[in-house]
Amino acid sequence: MKLDAAQQRTVEEQLGIEAIPEEHPVTPSLKEAFGDHTFFLSADGLSVIEEDPAPDNSQGNIIKIASWTSEARTELKTHEPEVLPVTVELASEDEAS
Repeated sequence: MKLDAAQQRTVEEQLGIEAIPEEHPVTPSLKEAFGDHTFFLSADGLSVIEEDPAPDNSQGNIIKIASWTSEARTELKTHEPEVLPVTVELASEDEAS
């Protein structure tokens, strides 16, 4: 899921994780591998947000798609998507106004 600016800020504030900027050199490779998402880096690895499929729900599920290979956190290894037991509230820019 590609998040708008308000949703991205909300996720960063709620979880204390950082989005990879759209202009970062790694972004095109991530999009090629995983599709058009907003990507987040944390101490656990690389994650994306997927909208909760429940109707009228404004929550997102955190899906970890890669984990750090060492404590130095210099390399990520992809794996089967893992739904983390954490959700975030997603408000679009329209709802935030």
